[in-house]
Amino acid sequence: MENTKSTNIKGGEEKEEKKEVVTKEVAKDTSKQQMTTPMAIIVAGFLIMLGIIVSRGMLMSEKSKTLSEQVGLSKDKLTECISNTDTTTLAQNIETSVEATMKEVPSNEMGTPYSVIVGKNGVKTEIKGNDSLEDIKKLIDEVNSGTVTSEYKGEVPDVNENDHIMGSADAPIVIIEYSDYECSYCKKLHATLEQIVKESDGQVAWVFRSWPIHQNSFLKLVAAECVAKLKGNDAFWEYSDLLFGMLKTTTETVTDQL
Repeated sequence: MENTKSTNIKGGEEKEEKKEVVTKEVAKDTSKQQMTTPMAIIVAGFLIMLGIIVSRGMLMSEKSKTLSEQVGLSKDKLTECISNTDTTTLAQNIETSVEATMKEVPSNEMGTPYSVIVGKNGVKTEIKGNDSLEDIKKLIDEVNSGTVTSEYKGEVPDVNENDHIMGSADAPIVIIEYSDYECSYCKKLHATLEQIVKESDGQVAWVFRSWPIHQNSFLKLVAAECVAKLKGNDAFWEYSDLLFGMLKTTTETVTDQL
């Protein structure tokens, strides 16, 4: 789990102070229209990177396909959508969602990936970090049984029409994950959750929600949202796989590959 502060949680990853781009304690007043300073920094960084992409777009080699082109969306269409995205509202919505979901999580344990397993029976438990396939299956069994070792006490927002879902929203178990496209542990959990859904025979669904902790991940999530808007849910998941596929280190910079 990649944290905004150092932690010993399983699957954790320490981050240098200069790379922090989210608040250690999420803003308490969700009605405020102003963003917190770290989230404002994220949006500012996004605007800088967008300018670079637009200015360098014409210099790209015709021999290489961008990630968007690999899912059937032209670079020009993606760039246009990114430019027209209301990043302020998007950032505020992310903050509000994270605040509610992790309201009972100590500030030094907040980070990505973070997931909530929600049962149709109303029982919930959490996954802090990158748990193994076997451990997550055990947690799912606990939720199905109605008795969990660790009860989730936050207020994770319900699945809605803006969410990205793999599987059926009516599945008995829904895993709601908060992830970062530049988080190495998120990349590992991404593959694990995909396997769980595919092997569940319709019993498990997975909801992917972005929480941009690293400095370049906001641009990537905006690009992914544009792919979903223009090409649909299946393309979103394919594009997300490609984004994690280009991740080599947690300090990788955003390139024209989008």
